Amino acid sequence: MERLETDPPLTPSSLLYVRMDEGDDGSEKEEEYRNVNHDSSTESTHLEKEDLSILQAVVFIEDAAKYRDIRHKIDRKALQIYRIYHCKPIEVFRTVVICVLHLLAFIEFPSSLTWTSDIRFRGDRITLPCGITEGIELVCLLLLLADVCTKIYLIGKVEMMRKKWLVAALVILAFSLVDWMVTIGLSCTETKRFRRIVRPFFLISNSNLMKKTVKCVQRTLPEVASVLLLLALHLYVFTLLGMLLFPTPRDTSRPSNNSMEYFLIQNNSNSTTMSPISNITQQPVVQEGNTYFRTISNAFMNLLVLLTTANNPDVMMPAYQHNRFYALYFIIFLLIGNYCFMNMFLAVIYNQFRGYFQTSMQASLLRRRVGVRAAYEVLKDRDLYTHVASSPASGVAIETVKLVLEDVTLPKKVKMAISQDLNTRQMNQTDSLQNLQFQECFDLIVKESFTRHKPEVRWLSNPILRRIQRVIAHRGYNYFGNVVALLNVIMISVELATQYDKSLNSSKSALNIVNFAFILYYLFEQTFKLTALGWKRYVYERWNIFDGITTIFLVILEIFSVAKYGLPLSKAGEVHDQLTLWNAVRIINILIMVRLFRIIPHIKAMSIVANTLVDLIKNLKAFGGILVVIYYSFAILGIEIFHDVIKYQETNSTGADSLVYDCGSYQQLEYWANNFDDFAAAIVVLWDVMVVNNWSIFLAAYAKALSQWSYTYFIVWWLVSVIIVLQLFTALIIENFIMKWDRSSRNQEHEDLANNSFTESLHYMSLHEMFRENLEEPSESVILQEIKEHKFLSLSISQS
Repeated sequence: MERLETDPPLTPSSLLYVRMDEGDDGSEKEEEYRNVNHDSSTESTHLEKEDLSILQAVVFIEDAAKYRDIRHKIDRKALQIYRIYHCKPIEVFRTVVICVLHLLAFIEFPSSLTWTSDIRFRGDRITLPCGITEGIELVCLLLLLADVCTKIYLIGKVEMMRKKWLVAALVILAFSLVDWMVTIGLSCTETKRFRRIVRPFFLISNSNLMKKTVKCVQRTLPEVASVLLLLALHLYVFTLLGMLLFPTPRDTSRPSNNSMEYFLIQNNSNSTTMSPISNITQQPVVQEGNTYFRTISNAFMNLLVLLTTANNPDVMMPAYQHNRFYALYFIIFLLIGNYCFMNMFLAVIYNQFRGYFQTSMQASLLRRRVGVRAAYEVLKDRDLYTHVASSPASGVAIETVKLVLEDVTLPKKVKMAISQDLNTRQMNQTDSLQNLQFQECFDLIVKESFTRHKPEVRWLSNPILRRIQRVIAHRGYNYFGNVVALLNVIMISVELATQYDKSLNSSKSALNIVNFAFILYYLFEQTFKLTALGWKRYVYERWNIFDGITTIFLVILEIFSVAKYGLPLSKAGEVHDQLTLWNAVRIINILIMVRLFRIIPHIKAMSIVANTLVDLIKNLKAFGGILVVIYYSFAILGIEIFHDVIKYQETNSTGADSLVYDCGSYQQLEYWANNFDDFAAAIVVLWDVMVVNNWSIFLAAYAKALSQWSYTYFIVWWLVSVIIVLQLFTALIIENFIMKWDRSSRNQEHEDLANNSFTESLHYMSLHEMFRENLEEPSESVILQEIKEHKFLSLSISQS
């Protein structure tokens, strides 16, 4: 636009603002305010500010989607680094680095690179030269240090001091690097590498859900400790009572300070095997005292093992054989200890799990609301700055929101849903979004499953064919198919029970004839269903896909069998005892039994249980990670304590001084492969102890090989793994099942759930979705206060 000579001269303080309104006659009205020194650099600054606002809003929305804290630097460079830091490839790379660091335990000294862990046949280990594993470890530690330093740069030093996990990561990295330098300085000759015990910290710190789980366990400990104290009192009282009920005559010829030698000699063994002082035993009740209640520590440990039922009923047999009323002592002990206190542990942990996770998810909801509101405020200021909005009350333009949506990293379905919502609002003559509308729009981030629209069946015009379609589309058709599948499995069971060899080794057996007939039915059943429903309606039901794929494999295998061995109905050319035939028959029968799973969605309780198991597997990232952490730490600690303490001595059954092991002992049961001589073997031992069956054997073996204090290690492992972590798994299962059952019951009140119970109402639930219904919406004042406390963000916020 050209400047007229009649226009007043421009002064340095004068502004030029251009506004063009097209009137009815097509004339243009112009108002101009422009700075005299306005040039291309100023325009570039405006564009940069606009782009920065969009970038800030994009990052805040991404933070909200991932429940992240928005208190980080928001300048352009920091935001670009922040998005790279949180992008999927970097997250995967970070996880790979942590996994590599942990997997070093298998090849570090003592390496697990042997064919067996049995100390009798293990042979020499493959030992890598000094510097190889140490070099890999150094690279991983430096990468993790760079990761921590990047995080500190992004949030600032002040915010870093509030992050306890970040400070702890720096301390552990410093400790690990110092310990690494000690190893290199001693040319890898030192075997005690304490830095390996703290490695799992990096696994926990890499997952927000795992950190929540650790905090949940931490908050549970005081209540668990109170129940544990009662349990210890229960054990101690029954220990003293047992020593009084089952008196032990003392052998004055033996020193009394060697009493722990007799701990658990009789566990898992024949009750007639006697201890060294059994020759003075006159009564079975005294034998009970000799074997299981010789000393306080001996009695306490035996009752602790009995609490896990690992030595039941062995521990009570000597006394019970003498008098049946002695069984009451052990029954009362187990009723109180195992059925009361153990279930009380579950109640306490479940209560704390639900309470803490609900509080934690409430905080996560607040972070999400703060992220969305911060994005709204940034975009509102941008629209005011660029004159898209005339006043703060105008909100955020939908076109501005679309600019954000183009750059934000969200699941494709979420972005499509938000885009459709924005388009719908524009069609309804809405050009801008207020705060609540903006929040409603981005609440679609919360949706972890979107409603799948059921395609309509295309009904045929012919009345007869349409009637057939209705029969096939009716749920009764599926129920009949389930009955047929169940009948098929029953007939397989009968044939295998009565004619096992002939059923698997003959091509013309009755089992093959029955399966041939059933597979023909399955083929026609699926063909009719696909034809009647149409492809889209057929694949809409996921269980139809499962059923169809299973049927295809069955048909292919049956065609192969018929082509090779002929029709099973004909007796001509009968084939026996061929490996190919044997394998084909087995696979066909396995697939038929697998196909029986199709009944799951049609039984409400079964479908909920199955879906709960699926959810548990998907939610194992956090809880399974905690299990990995405790296994890793205790395995490394076990190696440091018990490495090479178990020694193998060959028995000589012919010599006068032959070595004979006690019945039921570690040596007699040949548990030589269960040891702490390397990391892989230690993992297996910890698993065996966690299962608690025969764990008394390990307690006795390592106590005898090293010290009585070794009991402490195994008891602590039992408490942490069985009493706390596994109970946490149980709490997750209970909560998930209750939520799904309640949701299913509510849905059943409004619709006929039988049509699609499994796919519609029982979708996958994450931990956030499990607790969402019980969360309270954060107040606007709390949200605004969080934004105002942001050190790097300055906005003029008005409540709306």
